[in-house]
Parts: sequence; structure tokens; C-alpha cells
Amino acid sequence: MMLKIKKLIDVPIRDACEAWNKGFADYYVNMQMTAGQFTFRFGWDELSPDYSFIAYYDGLPAGIILNGIITTNGKRLAWNGGTAVAVSFRDKGIARKLMESTMELYKQEKVDVASLEAFTVNDRAIRLYESFGYRTVDNLLFLKKTESEEKSLGNIPEIPGYSLHHGLAHEIRDLSFYQHDAPWKTQWNFIRNGESIVVKDRNGIAAAYALFQKRNGKIILLQCAADERLPNKPELFQYMINHLLQTESRTVSTYNLPEKNKLLINVLEKAGFKEEFTDQKVPLKQVFMKKIMT
Repeated sequence: MMLKIKKLIDVPIRDACEAWNKGFADYYVNMQMTAGQFTFRFGWDELSPDYSFIAYYDGLPAGIILNGIITTNGKRLAWNGGTAVAVSFRDKGIARKLMESTMELYKQEKVDVASLEAFTVNDRAIRLYESFGYRTVDNLLFLKKTESEEKSLGNIPEIPGYSLHHGLAHEIRDLSFYQHDAPWKTQWNFIRNGESIVVKDRNGIAAAYALFQKRNGKIILLQCAADERLPNKPELFQYMINHLLQTESRTVSTYNLPEKNKLLINVLEKAGFKEEFTDQKVPLKQVFMKKIMT
């Protein structure tokens, strides 16, 4: 039996796509992709075939790990965008070998902080990541609400002294309270056709923002934050959520929403947002894990 680990840059794309699809064939949500979709994802998520690995077992694609590395605010940040081993090749130590190659590459690339997400119910994967020094820093929630058509036609209650401004995702990147430590795919530069709303006071100073994406007739809320110094953060959150619910979409879902955002979650739950589940009735909830490399 022969196990070989190679960089993705050195193998055919069809092998990488096969390893991905077979590795995630029994996953909690549908992760299957065509070769075109697989290739496209590298660009949007800033993943790199130079930083990613594939495992061959007896010459067959058996496992894969996708990685991206960027420099933000002077720090080298790495993200594990997916680790999977095909069912027929599990219990052979392949995932561990892929992680070993990844950790060695992170050191070579002088990564400061590495992050990843894993389903809360995926104990096996979480234990593997913990064995490499990752620690859970937060839980990530998927909440959803669909507003009735009657309510969506109502007026949005105003907040005296504040106004709401619609823009693109990149327009919030320089706000002093922008959430730079949020999960990788909720960052403004990874959101395809991303949009934003910013609440400003009467002096034009930004008080809060929401970062979102319109997809398949729904709104996906990626980030929502307010200036920590303000005492009226719940009201600001409610103002933005009401606005999103009264767009033509009427359905708003959160994506990888950090549980530490207690005030926001309280506003969402009071507004009627409910936990989402997979088709197999598994709660859509992930752990956010980080490893300090330096």
C-alpha cells in the first residue's frame, strides 16, 4: 500500500475535484462541485493550489486539503478551506498526513494565525485539529427568518439622528470597528457581489454596518457590527435587520455568525430568527478554531 502527498499545483484538476467530491460524498450538506465550480472557488476564496495538498493511495485520489494564505494588517493569516478523505480510504491516517503537510507549509510561509471551521457534531475532525494545536475560539450560528409579505410592506421605524446608507462590501473595510477577526468567508473581500448598509449619525459618522450578499432570492448576512462605544447598539442592529427583512427578498439568513455577538443574536431571536438544520436534521452550527503559529 502506497500513500503519496502532493501539492495540488502538480496534479490534474480532475484528480483534485474527484478527491473533493468523494471526500465530501457523505457530508452534512451538499459540497459536490463540477471541475469548473471547483476551480472557480480558488479565486473567490483566495485558496491556492500552491498551498493545498492531495493524497493518493495506491495511485488513486484519496483525500484533499485546501488552503489559503493572505497578509492582513501586517499578519500572515491561513485558512483551511476543507479537509476530506474518501469513505473507502478512511482510518488509514490520510487526514493526519494532509494536516502534517499543511502545518509544515504554514511554518515555511511564516503564517502567524491559522483558522478553520468544522461542524459542531463532527467530533472526529475537531479532535484531529485539536491534536495539531487548534483551539475553539467561538461557535458559529446559522439563523433564518422569512418575513410575511404583509409585514414587509410596512414602514421601517426610524432612529432619531441616524440615517441608513446602502453601498458595496468594500466600503466598510476601513471602519474602526470592522470585524477583521471574523471567519474567513465573512470578510468583505471574499463575498461575491457583496453589499453593505451603514448607519450614520447626523454628523455623518458611521455607527453600525451590515455586510451581506443576495443569493438565490435570499439575503445572506455575513457581518453585522456597531461601534462598541455606543449605548444604543441593539436599536442600531434592529434598524438594519428591519431594513433587510423589508427588501424584496424578505428571507434573511446568517452565515457563520459568531456566538460572541450576544447583543445581535438577542435582537435576531426577538425578531423571530430560528436555528437552521440540514436535510438530515443536523443543526447547522460550526466551531471556529484558531492556532497561533508564532
